Amino acid sequence: MKAVKQGILSAALALTSISAVAGPFYISQAADFNAYIMEDMQGAHSDVEGRLAVGGNLTLDNYGLGLQLNDQGSKPVFVGGGDAKMRDSRVYNGDAVAAGTIDIDETVGLYNDPDTHNTNAFYQDSSFDFATTNAEVLYKSSLWGAYSANAQVELGINDANELWGINFSGTSDVNVFSIDAQTLSSPNKKITIDIPDTSYAIINVMGEAVELFNTGFHLPDDQKFPDNDSNGEQQDRHTGLYNERVLFNFVDATSLVMNGIGFKGSILAPLADVTFSDGHIDGNLIVKSLRSAENQNTGQINNYGFSGFTSVSEPATGLVLAFAAFLLTRRRKKTA
Repeated sequence: MKAVKQGILSAALALTSISAVAGPFYISQAADFNAYIMEDMQGAHSDVEGRLAVGGNLTLDNYGLGLQLNDQGSKPVFVGGGDAKMRDSRVYNGDAVAAGTIDIDETVGLYNDPDTHNTNAFYQDSSFDFATTNAEVLYKSSLWGAYSANAQVELGINDANELWGINFSGTSDVNVFSIDAQTLSSPNKKITIDIPDTSYAIINVMGEAVELFNTGFHLPDDQKFPDNDSNGEQQDRHTGLYNERVLFNFVDATSLVMNGIGFKGSILAPLADVTFSDGHIDGNLIVKSLRSAENQNTGQINNYGFSGFTSVSEPATGLVLAFAAFLLTRRRKKTA
């Protein structure tokens, strides 16, 4: 077997201040939700363990929201910018609000843990600013996508010239990778994240169409990323130590299909219509729209998140210039 390297690294990041600030990847209120869907969402036979925001219309059947939340004050578990329709569903540990029509019946339960402070209600409210939040999500994805790579992507190729593994390896405080969508979409492979325990991985994916299946996530010692026992108690859940430092930024993707995959890390794909079936993600899911394939369960969204979202760092002048150049290049390509 042989290995090839993709995207040979630049000597440093485009802006020098990035490595001096822990967790500079702030993305406004979208990161306050386990799943943030900019437009419409349809879900069935699954759940979002944390908070959910849907900027458009929401349709849920046999679905759960907020089961793994603890005391979060007065924050609603669900925030909708359009109409909301639910059947045979549950909302735990907080209220639900929607700006449009609320269509629920007796099959929908509103529950609270004794330690929470909400009102077990589903009511109309249009105070959340989806337009501003969506704009910032789009801006940040493009901004981070313009970062120069400072870490290496190594591809494992077998003797039949088939890809069997992708290794993301870096030693910086913030490790920025770049990979094309076609390579990431290769089937029957393992993804290895090899970065220091206290650092972050920003994996920029370039290309309009991505499909992920038959893909496993591994640590440097070749052990798989930990999973939760679906029958276990709260104390049996993994800590998120590894996946909460990994963000996949699908910069150009307009279509993202995931099927039967346990995705380890957060996904930022603000241009992508996402089809996610029969799998789970341990991280934030921030996308344009979400549905599952016909007659399949929607992928489960577990209550983990990218820890880099917790600190604010204003972009330096160098990065702003890089971002402007990036947009200009894209505009020229579209004009051509």
